[in-house]
Amino acid sequence: MFESVRIAHLFLGVLFLPYYSIIAQGDMQVRTITALKIDVDIEVDGKQDESIWSNVQAQSDFWLQAPVDDRLAASQTSVKVLYDDNNLYLFATCYDQNEYVINSLKRDRFVESDEFVLLIDPVGTQTNGFAFGVNAEGAQAEALVFVGDADDSWDNKWFSATQIYEDRWTVEIAIPFKTIRFESGQDNWKVNFVRFDPTANETYVWNRVPRQFDSYDLGYYGDLKWDRVPEGSGSNISIIPYTAVRLDKTPAGTDPDIAIGGDAKIALSSSLNLDLTVNPDFSQVEVDDQVTNLTRFSIFFPEKRQFFIENGDVFSRFGQGIDQPFYSRRIGLDRSGRAVPITYGARLTGNVTDGLRIGLLNMHSQTTEQSLGQNHSAIALHQRIGKRSLIKGLFLNRQLYNGSESISGAYSRNMAIETELSTPDGKWQANGGFLQSFVPGVEGDNQMIHGGLYYNGTRFRAFIEGRHLDANYFADMGFNSRIDNFNPITGTIERLGYSQIGSMVNYYIYPEDSDNVNFHWSGIENFVWTTDGYGLTEWYTRIRHFIFFKNSSQVRFRLNNHFVDLIFPFALTQVPLPAKSYNMTEFNVDLRGDQRNKFIPNLWMVYGEFYEGTKLTILSNLNYRIQPWANFGIGLEYNDINMPQPYGDISITAINSQIEINFSTSLFWSTYIQYNTQANNLNINSRLQWRFAPMSDLFLVYTDNYSVEGFFGNKNRSIVLKFNYWLSI
Repeated sequence: MFESVRIAHLFLGVLFLPYYSIIAQGDMQVRTITALKIDVDIEVDGKQDESIWSNVQAQSDFWLQAPVDDRLAASQTSVKVLYDDNNLYLFATCYDQNEYVINSLKRDRFVESDEFVLLIDPVGTQTNGFAFGVNAEGAQAEALVFVGDADDSWDNKWFSATQIYEDRWTVEIAIPFKTIRFESGQDNWKVNFVRFDPTANETYVWNRVPRQFDSYDLGYYGDLKWDRVPEGSGSNISIIPYTAVRLDKTPAGTDPDIAIGGDAKIALSSSLNLDLTVNPDFSQVEVDDQVTNLTRFSIFFPEKRQFFIENGDVFSRFGQGIDQPFYSRRIGLDRSGRAVPITYGARLTGNVTDGLRIGLLNMHSQTTEQSLGQNHSAIALHQRIGKRSLIKGLFLNRQLYNGSESISGAYSRNMAIETELSTPDGKWQANGGFLQSFVPGVEGDNQMIHGGLYYNGTRFRAFIEGRHLDANYFADMGFNSRIDNFNPITGTIERLGYSQIGSMVNYYIYPEDSDNVNFHWSGIENFVWTTDGYGLTEWYTRIRHFIFFKNSSQVRFRLNNHFVDLIFPFALTQVPLPAKSYNMTEFNVDLRGDQRNKFIPNLWMVYGEFYEGTKLTILSNLNYRIQPWANFGIGLEYNDINMPQPYGDISITAINSQIEINFSTSLFWSTYIQYNTQANNLNINSRLQWRFAPMSDLFLVYTDNYSVEGFFGNKNRSIVLKFNYWLSI
């Protein structure tokens, strides 16, 4: 109770911290580019053959954004913009006499290659927008952009082409207005253009963006003006049916199956979208990375299914850190990551006014032999206040079903009200939130409260944040790793409330006359955990210094001190480590090679105290690139833990190998092999993808799992042939 009061005081202090307005972009002038209306056809070929292009004044004078932001780029870029009744057209010329870096022809690989990116906010509210990127070899990438984040899982129809010359490369882009959706009369469009130059290890922007922010930051777009304001984009309905033929083999036998389903995307307005899915299939999604776990807590795995990632921030942007009330992997996946069939789903997301963004979600999973059916519902509201601040609300409900009948009283609910505050330039930020869970038969001690204050300057950056979770706070649709504590003596899970206070101070040094170093980054982090009824139980302090070189290589040094007062024995070893205090210090060094080279070595080594003994961890990987069509990688994680008797020594090894071959910008083959002694598993996942038409694919996916210790044998095997087609109405 007293922990909750202390955190509440911190939260209220942050929430009502006085804010003082400043000019949004300081002395950085907001630039303007004008789009010219045309009534001639444009062939998207990257050549600028149409005479109409010569009538358009080009915008140039791109600025450096990284590693410094105080000068014009040495390698310049020019941009022209046209439009007709259906499309927005852009032509960019990227001047450069260097050899280009193309890491892949695969889609959605932002930043990795010589690339040009169009950023556009058709509503002009600085809360969400779109990114369209093309590398010099023509591979596309698109993303949804939010305040402080971007989602490159988003896919939609648009067109582009590139040409490479001795002193430049060019890109021509056509974006259908249906893709970016807007209302008639909307004239306050925001836009920026970004160019990535890996050879120089630099980023260029048209409208200046301070180097401490991401180049896509919505607060630093320029203005896109129209000679005539375009008409609304009209109806936008897409139907994406699929058929999947699957063959599964397990020790129990072989099981063939044919699945039919699909998605629909319906634009209800210029910024409000309805997504529907029936019998969704995610067989083409990449498998999870197999990781080793030397902690007492669960590992957070990222979501990889596109239906849940697209616009997912409207639901997931609650809580603090990995303590999140909404975690989409709770839907359609069990705790081991195995698929649970979903019958249907619906999601409504977007802006209903310039300032109000909403999210509604309803997903229903089937009853199986292993688990009951579940219905997951979510309602999220984001109300913008000022230029970059939000007030947010969330309500979640999980209801158990037995077949088609709901089970009375078998539910878990969660509600949240939170705020995100920011000065207009984004340098000062604060947040806070109050969350409460509702579970039948559980009353009291069922809350989470959190708050934080952040400063993001050019050289100095810092934060302090805190949260408290009561023992009876349940997040059945979310993720929490610390409330549940395993007691190996009794074999039970003990729920314990806890508080966490975290702080960080970083300082950046940008040498003016160095031929080799871009910048230095020095800092200290500190995290403290107290457990209800036990007081201080964990303390983690890290001192670090990173050096970022002009050739894109890096050297990182860290000195870590970790104090743990175990409440229960730790069952990492066969004989559990005793419940007592441990004070452990370790040192690590991280070496990262030049990302522009064909061979890219990376090595990370850690050595130090570990509970009753010592631990040496080695993480290494070597990547080889055959530009632009192939990437090969092999990685190793080795943990050597030395403990006195009766605990014994532990050796854990994880090896992975990745093969990616891109036959063109529409035909890709990738294979991922993982070997993990801790999980006793060898996994092979191979995927062939042919994008035979815009947004339409044919997948052939092979997955195999083997036991690697004791009796070597197959656990399960599957092969899937999946076809989906994007039909626009």
